[in-house]
Amino acid sequence: MSLDFDVFVVGPKPIPSAVPGFEEAVGPATWPPSTSTLISDDEGALLVDCLITLREGRELAEWVRSHDVEPDHVYITHPHADHFLGLPEILTAFPRARPVALADSVPAMREQISPGYLKVWGGFFPGALTGEPVAPGPLAGTTIPVGAATATVIPVGTTDTGHSSVVHVPELSLVVSSDVVYNRTHMWLAGSTPESRADWARALDTVAALAADTLIAGHRDPSAPDDDARRQLDESRRYLADFETALARSSAPAELIDRLTAAYPDLANPYTLWVAAHDLLGTGA
Repeated sequence: MSLDFDVFVVGPKPIPSAVPGFEEAVGPATWPPSTSTLISDDEGALLVDCLITLREGRELAEWVRSHDVEPDHVYITHPHADHFLGLPEILTAFPRARPVALADSVPAMREQISPGYLKVWGGFFPGALTGEPVAPGPLAGTTIPVGAATATVIPVGTTDTGHSSVVHVPELSLVVSSDVVYNRTHMWLAGSTPESRADWARALDTVAALAADTLIAGHRDPSAPDDDARRQLDESRRYLADFETALARSSAPAELIDRLTAAYPDLANPYTLWVAAHDLLGTGA
């Protein structure tokens, strides 16, 4: 088997809505669709990110097993628990796999699995999460072997959270971007600032400079037309710019929601937009 990759995609998951009027206007609130990526050859494999619920972790493990490979490493791209609470299920299935992340991101990942944060995550997914969460250990350096090939980890700074990174596999002209790039899905901008949004735009430039053909977004609409890197980068840049403009022109959440919905009527997970609007502009109508 030559070096190759495959992507495991889960669709949006229902969650309780904390935004007034969303369910009446749109429907049930959902967590955005998510991905995990397997990169492998005859000699080894790397799994990038591993989802959130117990069920997803088990289904992901079975999917990996169906490829007749055993991951040597599981790399976690950034400190959002929806990308690594599934890790215990992966390690149960593949006990020799080593979970790693950039050293600077590990403290934030440990914070994500502290009792206070787990209570918050459990509120989104009651009864569906592990009771024994695991944080990855620090990666020594910025490269991970994938059999005879090498994946390079590239820190990109702040995107929808700090300490974000991407995985670059030049032999495949592939970038696994996780939350740095979104594929036909509303970008998570709750809690953002003008400075963090500018940082995110610079992170997109860093990824673009890699000139990969294929990019796997951490949040990808299952019906997205492809994984073309240039399209996704251009669309993510445009979304950030349009969000900035619409935010400056809006004085209430509904105005921002209306402007972005008109510009992007078909993006997955509109609840993400509503959360950002209410977070940044208050709860007034």
